[in-house]
Amino acid sequence: MVDFTLSEQQRAVRETARAFAETEIAPVAREAEETGTWPRDVWEHAVEAGLVGVEIPEAYGGPGMGVLESALVAEEFARVDAGIKAALGTAFGTRMIAEYGSEEQKEWILTGVATGELITAMANTEPDHGSDASSIETSAHKDGDEYVIDGTKTFVTHGTIADVILTLCRTGEEGAGGISALLIETDRDGVVVDSEIEKMGWNACETAQLRFDGVRVPEENLVGAENRGFYQLMEFFEAERVGIAASSLGIAQGCLEHALEYASDRSQFGQPIAEFQAIRHKLAEMAVKVENARRLTLDAGARLDDGEKPTKLASMAKLYASEVAEEVASDAIQIHGGNGYTRDYPVERQYRHAKIYQIGEGTSEIQKNIIAGELL
Repeated sequence: MVDFTLSEQQRAVRETARAFAETEIAPVAREAEETGTWPRDVWEHAVEAGLVGVEIPEAYGGPGMGVLESALVAEEFARVDAGIKAALGTAFGTRMIAEYGSEEQKEWILTGVATGELITAMANTEPDHGSDASSIETSAHKDGDEYVIDGTKTFVTHGTIADVILTLCRTGEEGAGGISALLIETDRDGVVVDSEIEKMGWNACETAQLRFDGVRVPEENLVGAENRGFYQLMEFFEAERVGIAASSLGIAQGCLEHALEYASDRSQFGQPIAEFQAIRHKLAEMAVKVENARRLTLDAGARLDDGEKPTKLASMAKLYASEVAEEVASDAIQIHGGNGYTRDYPVERQYRHAKIYQIGEGTSEIQKNIIAGELL
């Protein structure tokens, strides 16, 4: 029998994350979403609690958690509000830095993120290149001991507040083999916020389109090897997809809990609506989906921590959990009836958050391509 039991340490991580989410995230979630305000106070408290950059090694001030423990934190945060969970994610690029960065880069970035002195962002997507990430056009040409960067990046999470952006640039030939990863400080001349992107959900987590106009960075800002940036990034696709799956799972779990509570409290025709078979069956179907998503997600995370590279399983987890998040959120709204369509209930907000998880880190269609490729 496969053992899905969490260790004592993992249970403690989950309990800590849940307590934080309920005491710090829940009270501000609605206002932050409606006003589009980044919750700095909550983020500062999360840093103090060791819940930001949880996979950063202890040697650089982080908790040194594994992928599975990171997934547990993501689930608990997203269970309360996926938008705030995204807003607290200020450790973009730290996996690549930990694996391929120089010692100076590790001290600079990893320690800075762990202590809250730095906020990082990741810039890969471009206006004309989303899923086709190996075709990016932002260029970085060498001029002496500097790189000069020109181009536009879009959908940059934390693009307006980040201190450093790990940016994928073309330094060589066309295709994946000509891309490098460069660290760009946002206070350098030529870094321009073209626009802040208005979104369906995740409004407490600002997103921007950035332009680089002749931005100069020292060659020491190159992460890993020149022209190997895309391949370095690919090393972490599985872990990133497990993270997306975990956040999706959190949405589904939270919406299931809200639906169970509402169905028990709401009475029609002289009895709680939870007594009607149509509602009971819907709740049962929701619970099955949530549990299946959890097992896929935890299995993929555990395998990564064991040193495996579960490409197929990670894509399955990301695909299934993200689809389930939208389905369960929709069912939760249906159970709430007209109230579910109002902003007075969290299920409306979570439903809007859910859609992005079918798009980010590889769309559902891309995941199906990957799964089919692994099967065939």
